[in-house]
Amino acid sequence: MFTTYFKSTLLAFLLLSASIFAQNSQLNEHAVKFESSTTVSLVGENGLIMRSTDRGLTWNEQQTNISNVLFGTSINNGISLAAGENGVILRSVDNGTTWDPILPGTTENLNDIELLDGTAVVCGNNGIIYYSDDAGLTWNPAVTNTTKNLRDVNFLNAMTGYAAGELGTLLKTEDGGQSWTTMDMSFTTRNFNSVEAVNEFTAAVVGDEGTAFMTNDGGISWYGPSILMTENDFNEVVFFNDNEGVIAGDNGMMLKTDDGGYSWQSSTVTIAGESNDLNSVAFYDTQIGIAVGSDGLEIYSTDGGLTWVEESPNYQIVFGSKRQSVTLEQNYPNPFNPSTNINYNLPSGANVTLKVYDIAGREVANLFSGYQNTGSHSVRFDAAGLASGVYFYKLSVQNGADFTTKVNKMILTK
Repeated sequence: MFTTYFKSTLLAFLLLSASIFAQNSQLNEHAVKFESSTTVSLVGENGLIMRSTDRGLTWNEQQTNISNVLFGTSINNGISLAAGENGVILRSVDNGTTWDPILPGTTENLNDIELLDGTAVVCGNNGIIYYSDDAGLTWNPAVTNTTKNLRDVNFLNAMTGYAAGELGTLLKTEDGGQSWTTMDMSFTTRNFNSVEAVNEFTAAVVGDEGTAFMTNDGGISWYGPSILMTENDFNEVVFFNDNEGVIAGDNGMMLKTDDGGYSWQSSTVTIAGESNDLNSVAFYDTQIGIAVGSDGLEIYSTDGGLTWVEESPNYQIVFGSKRQSVTLEQNYPNPFNPSTNINYNLPSGANVTLKVYDIAGREVANLFSGYQNTGSHSVRFDAAGLASGVYFYKLSVQNGADFTTKVNKMILTK
């Protein structure tokens, strides 16, 4: 558990402005959710949150003031939540005009978040699950009895939900996320990327290399439906009634079922250029759906997922910057002893500082301070004089009025 001082220090890091530099490639988008029949939000790299009030006809980029990748989002009763890398949660109560960062008490990546009737649950790496009884304002750790990375959480109602993760990990809760039971999925070791609670008895889980399983008895038994043979990873499954659902996958793959998941057929997807990976899909009703993916791709369906296009008579090309920014890689090796390399990339020349902090938020090293040109850079950090433990390295980049900051953690083991 982190000290209050550490939480406030890390929070200060995240609150530093994260302006976006221009670059040709667009940011990857990781999750999309409908708020109403017309309002939809998406999240992605570099703290990206975009909101549309006309079903994706136009998009407005919202200011989050962080550069962390956001992997999940959820909207309910006027409250919006987003979760992402290094344990950050963002919360908005004014339609995304302002976002308050919340640190539940971990620096593990948080991969998905669910908000339903005041109950909120977030899952992440190393078996992390936190639950909230006040719509995401405060969080409590849940006991999961797993250290596997958890990639998706989905609730049927305020009490019953599932969490899915790597190596066939599937958990179930019936008390709003406070306690979790490991379900028997010993018949597979495939990574699960998404789970969907369809009704009291029916659920679906999908994952890497075309993995898909269904249950119609509340998870007691599972079967593999008749599905298109593929090696593509399946990234999200959603049902918009008991019979109809879709799967979004890599290489522009979309699948559709009309019989409750017993069989799946390939949808028609029209994408200009290369087929992007599709990371998330959401439907407001049985007809209107949006899927998002790599390189800023959004595609739309108006026929329940049978066909998908980037543009149609009902939609125009979306607007918004969504441009790539500064990237800070995980140090290598990690854990390390006594030295490690820190690599980062600048989309344009800028003034750069790279500093290291201990877990209490104290600066222990200033690795670089000065101007650097566009491109990739590498700095070696020698921690011979430091004790074993968790440290954080912070990259700050300023180009005129634009300022970006990025924070990663590393582990020194002696």
